[in-house]
Amino acid sequence: MIHPTAIVGEGAVIGPGTEVGPYAVVDSDVVLGANCLVGPHVHLTGHTTIGAGTRIHTGAVIGGEPQDLHYDGEVTYTTVGENCVFREYVTVNRGTDPGSTTAIGDNVMLMAYTHVAHNCRLSSNVIIANSTQVAGHVQISPRAFISGGVLIHQFVRIGAVAMVSGGEKVVQDVPPYCTMQFNRIVGPNTIGLRRTGLTPESRRAVRMAIKVYFLKGLNRANALAEIRAGCPAIPEVDALVAFLETTERGIVAGGRASRYRKRIGEVKVEIEDEE
Repeated sequence: MIHPTAIVGEGAVIGPGTEVGPYAVVDSDVVLGANCLVGPHVHLTGHTTIGAGTRIHTGAVIGGEPQDLHYDGEVTYTTVGENCVFREYVTVNRGTDPGSTTAIGDNVMLMAYTHVAHNCRLSSNVIIANSTQVAGHVQISPRAFISGGVLIHQFVRIGAVAMVSGGEKVVQDVPPYCTMQFNRIVGPNTIGLRRTGLTPESRRAVRMAIKVYFLKGLNRANALAEIRAGCPAIPEVDALVAFLETTERGIVAGGRASRYRKRIGEVKVEIEDEE
C-alpha cells in the first residue's frame, strides 16, 4: 500500500506487501523488497537496495549523498539486508568513491538518530543504540553491540561480538569478543559470548586470550606469543589473533575497569571467570 501523499519515482521497484507511509519519498533508483515498511516522511534516495522485511521509521534518510567534499555526484550505492530496523531519523549515506557501496547486512538495528557514513560495512545482527555517529569506512563485524552516544572514527574496525559502552570515543580498533568501557578494553564481553552458543571451553579460551593481551601488561609481541603458546587453537582465538595482527589504526589499550570505576562511578563490568 502506498499512501496518496507519498512520492514514488517512476523507476522505483516496490516489493509485494510493502507499505509506503504519508509524505515518504522513494526516488527512481530505489529497490524495496517484499513486506517492508516505509514510515512517514522517510526519504529513500540514490541507488539504494533494501531487503525484504525491513522497517524504516519516521524521518529516516537512507542512501543520501556522502558528507564528503570530494564527492561530485558520481554513481555510488547503498545496500541494506533483510529484516533490518531503522528507527526515527536514522541517516545512512551512500558510498563516496565512484561505484563504491555502503553495505548493511541482515537483522541490523539502528536506533533513533544514528548516523552511518559513506562506505561503512555493518555485518549482520549488529545493534547500534541511539545517537551513535559512525564515520566513513568503518567496519563492524557480526553481533557487535554499540551503545548510545558513541563516536566512531573513520576506518575503525569493531570485531564480532564486541561491546562498546555508552558515550565512548572510538579512535582505534576494538577486537572481537571484547568490552570497551572507560576508553579501555576492560575484558571479554561475557554476556555476548554466552549468547553466541559457544561451548564453555571455547568461551574460556577466548577469555584467556583477551586477558593475556590486555590485562597482563605484556607488550604486543610477547602477548601474541603467549596466546599462541598457551591458548587452545580454536577458530575464535585464531580470529582474535588475526584481528590484532592486521590492525592499521592500532588497538584500543587495555586496563581493568576497577581503576576507573571509583573515579567515574559507573556500574561494575564483570571480567572474572565464569563458573
